[in-house]
Amino acid sequence: MSTLAYPSADFPGQPSVALEVPEGWEPAHAPGTTMAARLPREGAFAPNVVVTIERCGPSFRIEDSLEQIASLATSRGGAVSEPYAADLGGAQFVGCDATWPDADVETVLQANLFHLVTSGAPGAADAPAHLVQLTGAVGGADAVADYELIRQVLTTARVTPWGAAGDSDAGSDAGSDASAATDLDVDA
Repeated sequence: MSTLAYPSADFPGQPSVALEVPEGWEPAHAPGTTMAARLPREGAFAPNVVVTIERCGPSFRIEDSLEQIASLATSRGGAVSEPYAADLGGAQFVGCDATWPDADVETVLQANLFHLVTSGAPGAADAPAHLVQLTGAVGGADAVADYELIRQVLTTARVTPWGAAGDSDAGSDAGSDASAATDLDVDA
């Protein structure tokens, strides 16, 4: 009799994600998130970054996630940017920015980035993958200025596939193509 285990080479676990946050930011916890951080503010929208990791099947397409963001933004009377590519620590992300009006804070602006981590497991044709989603959100009168704060945090993201923990220096380059690619005209 053989033993099957999770996580293992046959059933890879989810990837790990690391973010660097500035002084004053604090961890935040919410159902459905893998991790989150925010810059607390009294009486104002708190800039925040949320990471989710979701298991998905072999037919999943990142375009599906981009379409969900577009649907959300337009259903709220907003708009999305054209998709853009970003290399974050060697991981290829695809993203879009979304903005919509909000009765409480005037405007919400989100930067959304998606990266698909495939397992590489034996017989991987039907092996699941993991979708890593990074979302930075700002709102209110400081949205444009705060966008730079969340962009700085998002560009520090490092994704390590399960089983590759020994590759601790993977993606240690601080350079990122996202710095020029994550701008959104919030007047759109």
